[in-house]
Amino acid sequence: MIHFVVPFYNNEKNLEDSILILSEFLAHHLKEDYEIVLSNDGSQDRSLEIAQKLADSIPKVRLVSYSPNRGRGFAVKHASRSCQGEFLIYADVDFPQTTRLEHILPMLDCLRRNQIVVGSRFLKDSRTQRIWLRKVVGIIHRLMIKTIFFGLGVEDPDVGFKGFMLPALKRMIAVSRMDRWSWDLEMLVIARRNGLSIAEIPIDWNEKYEQYVSSVRLFRDAWEELMGMIRIKTNLVKRLYDF
Repeated sequence: MIHFVVPFYNNEKNLEDSILILSEFLAHHLKEDYEIVLSNDGSQDRSLEIAQKLADSIPKVRLVSYSPNRGRGFAVKHASRSCQGEFLIYADVDFPQTTRLEHILPMLDCLRRNQIVVGSRFLKDSRTQRIWLRKVVGIIHRLMIKTIFFGLGVEDPDVGFKGFMLPALKRMIAVSRMDRWSWDLEMLVIARRNGLSIAEIPIDWNEKYEQYVSSVRLFRDAWEELMGMIRIKTNLVKRLYDF
């Protein structure tokens, strides 16, 4: 079973269209048994109502929900508790707008040989269109990660498109302490600490579209990620991430 988890928070404008596009793609390209798990991260708009409608009308779509808002990491962790099988892939709700859904297929292929697979925007064969200010902040952020977490060896720790062997993910979640944006970095740090295999695949990435640009909260997110890095490093030094 392949679980495709989509965390969402106040996405009433694009949730339905994104899930319909994703559902159609998976139905045409996946031979294995799969499901789409919509994980409501305490939305306060009509997102939960829309998600329930999708779950009621599409057999392969399932909804999990909680409140209040806890962050993307917690949304994935919460969804994983009800998942059983081999693989879990998660992607942000705007995935069909930011990249090509075809990247799901090489990710699945790579997951058969690795416990974690990261869709990277920064490999040689990746093609990206980025907001210039976000690009500059991203370069600084990546340099900080390479300095603080020397040896991590992942070019794009924060991308919202990752795949996991489900048993490995559940082991990592058991020692996880982060819930929001820094959860992605924390998962990779835990994996490296415990000798799990990590691979990256190149992806196309386009964030120059209206909904993405209007949702950018760059400096708030950057500050939150900096504080997250400090907490993760502290937890690592204290050996809180050891299996």
